[in-house]
Amino acid sequence: MTTNGNGAAITIIDYAVASPYPSTINVSGVSGTISKVTASLLGFSHTYPWDIDVLLVGPDGHKVALMGAAGGGLNADNVNITFDDDAVESIGEPIVSGTYKPTGSIASMPSPAPSAPFDSELAVFNGSSPNGAWSLYLVDAASGDSGSVSGGW
Repeated sequence: MTTNGNGAAITIIDYAVASPYPSTINVSGVSGTISKVTASLLGFSHTYPWDIDVLLVGPDGHKVALMGAAGGGLNADNVNITFDDDAVESIGEPIVSGTYKPTGSIASMPSPAPSAPFDSELAVFNGSSPNGAWSLYLVDAASGDSGSVSGGW
């Protein structure tokens, strides 16, 4: 198992794309192909999580909606969210730290994110090479709230 991460904070800007957009992880020197992908948001905070869309794009161009119109309208405060196809449940309300299936859907994301449709399972990456740029696109799709992913992903 190989773990890669980007510890830089992501700022969730009210009704806009996050900064940075995208946040990237460059993977190199890993042999073999992917048999499982999980993704984590560390220190996720937002006053109205339902507004947040999160898209993961792998080096092979596959794209998975990790979170879209999920988590309801109750404040999420510094929670760690791991997305895993094998999780028992989807994100609930309120969002608490834990492991969840990719939850919700995303109709579209602002450029330079790739266009829809987006997959709903991380297994779409299985069998491909892990090497290359992994991109996390995060957008606040409605006005009135902001937040952060303070520990990166």
